[in-house]
Amino acid sequence: MRNILRSVAAIALTLGATPGFAETTITIVSGQEKQSGDILREVFEGFDAANADVAINFQLDNKSDLETAQMVLADIVAGSPPDAVRVTGAIFSTIVNSGRAQPLDACLDRQPELMAELDQGLLDNFRGADGNLYAMPFYTTLPSLYINVPAFKAVGLDPNNPPSTWSELEAAAAKLSDKDNGQYGILMYMPNTYLFEAQMESAGGSWVDGEGNPTFNNPGAIASLEYMRGLVEKGYMPAIAPSAFWGQFVSIFRSGDLKMLVSSSSSFPSLSSGLNFEMTMVPMPIADNGSMMANASANGFVMMATDPEKQKATCAALSSLVTAENVTKIVKATATVPHNIKAATSDEHLASFYTESPAFVAVNAQNSDAWYAMPGRQNNEFQSVFADIQFQVLSGDISVEEGVQKMQDIMVELLADG
Repeated sequence: MRNILRSVAAIALTLGATPGFAETTITIVSGQEKQSGDILREVFEGFDAANADVAINFQLDNKSDLETAQMVLADIVAGSPPDAVRVTGAIFSTIVNSGRAQPLDACLDRQPELMAELDQGLLDNFRGADGNLYAMPFYTTLPSLYINVPAFKAVGLDPNNPPSTWSELEAAAAKLSDKDNGQYGILMYMPNTYLFEAQMESAGGSWVDGEGNPTFNNPGAIASLEYMRGLVEKGYMPAIAPSAFWGQFVSIFRSGDLKMLVSSSSSFPSLSSGLNFEMTMVPMPIADNGSMMANASANGFVMMATDPEKQKATCAALSSLVTAENVTKIVKATATVPHNIKAATSDEHLASFYTESPAFVAVNAQNSDAWYAMPGRQNNEFQSVFADIQFQVLSGDISVEEGVQKMQDIMVELLADG
């Protein structure tokens, strides 16, 4: 990554001048390059160019959050973790419980003006069980329904009156699907619990009861799986194996072979960049007669640096993610929730943008709750097992009842081990 000020310093050294600073190099790791790599590069390259005393070794690839977490956990065991890693809500507790995550409270306490601008309620999503802040926010994302507008109109559907319930979604998918020609009306699952949780909760279900006991074998979970299995059986939705999902879901929507997609609002950049047809985004459809409860995925960077100089440099680099200027850029690029109040409310940042972007406002106004995560390392296994069982149900290898019971048994076992 080229840093203009470092290049100037190099020239100065060549000429015999003294640059006057000692450079600290830090390594920051992130997956999901296709989803939001461009905006992260922009933020960190901007910081890199403006701070001659810090050099960022930004390692970005298209691994899933789970794969990134597993890689970093292995690095921790080997004694060579990065200075910061991007995590999502599903693996946040796993990384924090590794013992290597470093609190960021002191980092922001040294920046009272910036701290005063941040939405404290959203910031709490990045705190551990001990109350410490363990991740600098990148974005908070909610589920959204993406619609291929020309395809919608071609079958007599009105994109200004989008589906809001499962029945309406299925009726629209029926009109948009032609399985024999590889055309599908809808894709509404991921190989993790994110979207499933939102659908299950809209149907009245929950992962655990008030005492933390597993309740996966609930009517909401059964209804959600039965509904999605029905979409696959009727040829309205493809069943994509977990190992192939992240490489395919964007490409089949962008190709036009998939007409509607339920995904996170953070998928906006990868779906919209260079798209050759009009796309709109609206709140996710929910169970008939259900209640809206979109689960929020809090996505941020955990600091792992323990050396004081590297901590100072990492603090500065990660703080650039939450300035009003960069939050404005991040929200415009990702359609996610702003963590900086100044950015959200001032005309010079997002106020006028929101006036002109009602779709973003509607998606981010959905009633939401935090994405459920099991404690510690159990959550990684939980996400992986859930993805496999969900696919077995969708593809018809096992029944909904078998899948629900298997997941219930696994939850009991994992929570007992925790």
